[in-house]
Amino acid sequence: MPTKKIVVALLIILVAVGRFVAGLILLRDSQDIRQEAAVPDGTATVSIEPATANFDVGDSFTSSIFFNSANVPISGIAVRLKYPYSGTTPEIAVNTIDINSVLLSGGQWTCPVKSSSLVGTEVVIDIACANQSQSGFISNQQVKLADINFSVNTQPAVSPLTMRFDPAESIITRKSDGSDILLIPSSTGSYSVGATTQPTTPPTSPTPTGAQTLSPTPTSIMTITPSPTSAQTATPTASTTKGGETLPDAGMGYPAIIGTGFGILVMLGAFLLAF
Repeated sequence: MPTKKIVVALLIILVAVGRFVAGLILLRDSQDIRQEAAVPDGTATVSIEPATANFDVGDSFTSSIFFNSANVPISGIAVRLKYPYSGTTPEIAVNTIDINSVLLSGGQWTCPVKSSSLVGTEVVIDIACANQSQSGFISNQQVKLADINFSVNTQPAVSPLTMRFDPAESIITRKSDGSDILLIPSSTGSYSVGATTQPTTPPTSPTPTGAQTLSPTPTSIMTITPSPTSAQTATPTASTTKGGETLPDAGMGYPAIIGTGFGILVMLGAFLLAF
């Protein structure tokens, strides 16, 4: 075989090997295109108010969700709240989720997601809103996102019951590039629930006897035992609406697979030319 032909074949083999190795690297280092949720160095914040409170069985109460973009224009916000329950139905049930009417009044915000669902042994609350203005939404103080109305049906197995944000499913997106700027939430709602108390009737004072009566007849005191009142438990309807869209992982890219296959074919052709 001529020397020139051998040199050309060797060069083709080297190029093919390089492409093959590059293809393997691309396959191994697949890119994850998912948007990360709350980040340690974020600037925007979310919070729950009140942070602590005490309630009785039968009470209704409201927790409010606030956010602050920290002077950064944002294009959207999504939060997920979670708290535990035991038994077949939650001891503290979600009645309604009301988006802040002031936020919606300008027509720049739309909130397609406001749902509650039962996942395992937890109540999951999802709220997601998008800002449609060209400049985005800016705030340097706490802005109410929504009010969540609860009812206390029975006493929770764990007291205080703690509601917290899910950092993996909570996000605030920057308007300029869509990146997440939400600081990992530390705010929680810690709520204690006491047992229901029934008013008791005070015992009737005995009627005083005359002064000349030497041996007063003892008056028997009737003990009144309050009848326990059974608390009716409301059964919440689990919603099937998800709290946000999860972007898929980018697996093996088709360009990398095609490039690798082409490299293998070139190598086979080079070997055939060489021999």
